[in-house]
Amino acid sequence: MVRLVQLVLLLLTVGCYSQELLKITFWIEPLQRAEFDADMVVVLKELDGLRLDIKVSDVSMALTRSEDGKDMQRFCEILGSEGSTIVIDLTYSHWPEGYKLLRAQGIAYVRLERMLRPFLDMFGAFMRQKRANNVAMVFQNARDAEEAMQQMIIGYPFRTLILDASASDNPRGDFVQRIKALRPTPNYVAMFARGAAMNSLFDKAQKGGIFERPTEWHFIFLDTRDRVFKYKRQVELANRFTLNARAICRSMPMPDLYCGSGFTLQRAMLLNVLRSLINAAQVSPEMPLPIYVECNGTSSESTELATAEPVAETETAPGAWLEWVHWSNFLTFAAGVERYPDELEAGQPTAVVLPALTFAVNISAGYYSSEHEAKTDLAVWSTLGGGTLRLLNETVSPARRFFRIGTAESVPWSYLRRNERTGELLRDRKGEPIWEGYCIDFMHRLSQKLNFEYEIVAPQTGHMGEVNADNEWDGVVGDLVRGETDIAIAALKMYSEREEVIDFLPPYYEQTGISIVIRKPVRKTSLFKFMTVLRLEVWLSIVAALVGTAFMIWFMDKYSPYSSRNNRAAYPYACREFTLRESFWFALTSFTPQGGGEAPKAISGRMLVAAYWLFVVLMLATFTANLAAFLTVERMQTPVQSLEQLARQSRINYTVVMESDTHQYFINMKFAEDTLYRMWKELALNASNDFKKFRIWDYPIKEQYGHILLAINSSGPVKDAREGFAKVDAHDNADYAFIHDAAEIKYEITRNCNLTEVGEVFAEQPYAVAVQQGSHLGDELSYAILELQKDRFFEELKTKYWNQSNLRNCPLSEDQEGITLESLGGVFIATLFGLVLAMITLGLEVVYFKKRHETLEASITQVKPIEAANTDTGTAPPTAASQKKGAWHIPLDKLRSAKISPPPSFEVATFRGKKVPSKVTLGDGKFKPRHGLQSRRNLGALDAQMGYME
Repeated sequence: MVRLVQLVLLLLTVGCYSQELLKITFWIEPLQRAEFDADMVVVLKELDGLRLDIKVSDVSMALTRSEDGKDMQRFCEILGSEGSTIVIDLTYSHWPEGYKLLRAQGIAYVRLERMLRPFLDMFGAFMRQKRANNVAMVFQNARDAEEAMQQMIIGYPFRTLILDASASDNPRGDFVQRIKALRPTPNYVAMFARGAAMNSLFDKAQKGGIFERPTEWHFIFLDTRDRVFKYKRQVELANRFTLNARAICRSMPMPDLYCGSGFTLQRAMLLNVLRSLINAAQVSPEMPLPIYVECNGTSSESTELATAEPVAETETAPGAWLEWVHWSNFLTFAAGVERYPDELEAGQPTAVVLPALTFAVNISAGYYSSEHEAKTDLAVWSTLGGGTLRLLNETVSPARRFFRIGTAESVPWSYLRRNERTGELLRDRKGEPIWEGYCIDFMHRLSQKLNFEYEIVAPQTGHMGEVNADNEWDGVVGDLVRGETDIAIAALKMYSEREEVIDFLPPYYEQTGISIVIRKPVRKTSLFKFMTVLRLEVWLSIVAALVGTAFMIWFMDKYSPYSSRNNRAAYPYACREFTLRESFWFALTSFTPQGGGEAPKAISGRMLVAAYWLFVVLMLATFTANLAAFLTVERMQTPVQSLEQLARQSRINYTVVMESDTHQYFINMKFAEDTLYRMWKELALNASNDFKKFRIWDYPIKEQYGHILLAINSSGPVKDAREGFAKVDAHDNADYAFIHDAAEIKYEITRNCNLTEVGEVFAEQPYAVAVQQGSHLGDELSYAILELQKDRFFEELKTKYWNQSNLRNCPLSEDQEGITLESLGGVFIATLFGLVLAMITLGLEVVYFKKRHETLEASITQVKPIEAANTDTGTAPPTAASQKKGAWHIPLDKLRSAKISPPPSFEVATFRGKKVPSKVTLGDGKFKPRHGLQSRRNLGALDAQMGYME
């Protein structure tokens, strides 16, 4: 019954030969169904419009490639019921069972290459020129993404991630989120889409914040409508791949038909293929007939020809009519043919070559530029001649590589710029915080040397990196281990546990460690600091010695028979008379280098003065020596000099940063002390025969780190280094210390004049760059670091951030500038006080002198002329010569009543430098003192006043 039905169908086909029907079976992928059906509707409509003599009848089947044989069963149904003249294969991979059946039955077979194959080949060649490594490729739909996956059979010249932009139900998010989370960050991003779809893809990328570094982005347009892309200014300098619409239309036999508004590459290719097949069927000597095959749908071994008689050997073999096909200029055979296993006949090669048709187009590669629109093409790809990339420029420069560099805040290595007054973070135009520091400059120089771009990534948790109980790392090390960053450039110390999970490179900072910083003590200034050299009772004793010596000098000079006062015959010249006032002056001036002046004449007085001088010399020497020692010791005084001294004292509190490397260092050292103590204790207690060797008075291991950690916990660790330095600066008495990284302390000292470093650096370790274990960047970065060391780049950075010249702006301390005016200002005040007192005394002298002068003039007005005086007193009249001279006669009792006395400062009575005579002549009159020779001081004053009256 089945054979009867097949025979009837065959007769109907032969009877309808005049209708010239070409039956075509299409093998497609399930993902191609929707687009293929839409394109076939348009293609068949266009063919009908041409009014050709041969009609096309098409059947399409989607290959599921299941193991239950449903694909073969479906194909057998098509061959048994409708027959097939030719099979056109649009699938992505070969179907060996179906192809074996076609060859056995002589059914014509044409394979079409994947639509994206030319674009992927061109993009791969272009990326090879750029020496690309990590590339993310985004496709507009699942079909294109699947074609890109099939391209992996041939292989890409780079590592890639294929993303389907239409997959909205992906648990890892859309393509924007996946690119953001991609580690390592891709060096290049490529978008494959048609003109209209490219707008929506880029809009998502821009809103998602992943469009950065335009030179690393590539826009591949899968149709000729690249001009509808409306983000040309936003993607300045980004690469574009476009089709030449005019060249495509010229390659087609009917440009107006093929280059309409609904042009797509697949539609144009199907139209060209079907038109070429129809033309071949028309010129073929015999019209190709459909072949009907009866098969059981499970294997090709049971297939049988539906014709009653076999084909004669002299007749044309089925499928031979393809020799009459002349493909249009739009079509060509793909360069990279695929090979599939051949199991049809024994002795055949193990693989058969199946050529695939593709479209012949030129793809231009360029970049977007608003200034040089006509000169932006870089290369051209042609599918003719096996597919070649022709560079329009000499070279295609690769885009700069991009790395994520991890770092953490640590002054001065890497820190965020803040407002100096408010401490608020400063941001750039994009709203991102601004990083500064030694490591930031290092990154910048390294990026220039190795030609890469970078993004600074701070850890979300932790600081430099610590491991928890679950053996998971946080901080900079954790980000590097998880692939969040590619490189770590920070104040990262080389620890053995860190080397187990990451790779360290050569150190960029040889040795750093832990140090102690305290505030410079604010010494109390006193204008009379020099007075504090001697205690109060010593000063009082010196004053008492001065007063007693002065009094004794006066006493001995007055009562010694051999003094100049009591022995005038032995000293005919003028001698110093040691009154009580002169004695005090002598005792006081003996403390000066000039000495006290003329010494007493008596031996007893000289012995006293010699003893006093010895006292003065010893006291001056003692004061000078103690003053120098006192000021020197005060300037050199420092609270502590080392970590051991800091641990032994209790006045100064100290702290560290919570959970920092320094804090962990003391925790580890305490653990080591406890472990060693426990081991020593067990060894000593378990000793039996040699227990005497453990009989010691002192425990051999110091327990200072336990005390230090206890003191740190009592003071409370600070949150960060900024808080620690602020606490130190707030304690003016230098009773608070901060134990921290030595390099950071040295940097802070150059910025804060109040701080000083004490002791030596301990626990020294280097700082180094780190990469992921086995990273290909290790050798390249190591070589670059060694070259920078050779160029003394790190020495320049050290000079920049630890600039000792900043200390010149600090006020000089006493140990640098010597003794300050605040310390010895009392000496100048005493001198000023003496000057003021002298000026007051001078004023008193002037007032006193004027007062006595007025009293003397008043006494002279009461003196009578000489004649009247003679009448009253009965003395002789004056001579003519005295009258001519206008001489006056002053009674002696009047002179005595005037009480003329010398000024207070008059010391030695002299009479114009001569010896005082025994009588005084006033005018022509002569008189003798009643009591003989009066005080020479009074006579001198009298002589001075008489001269004034004359």
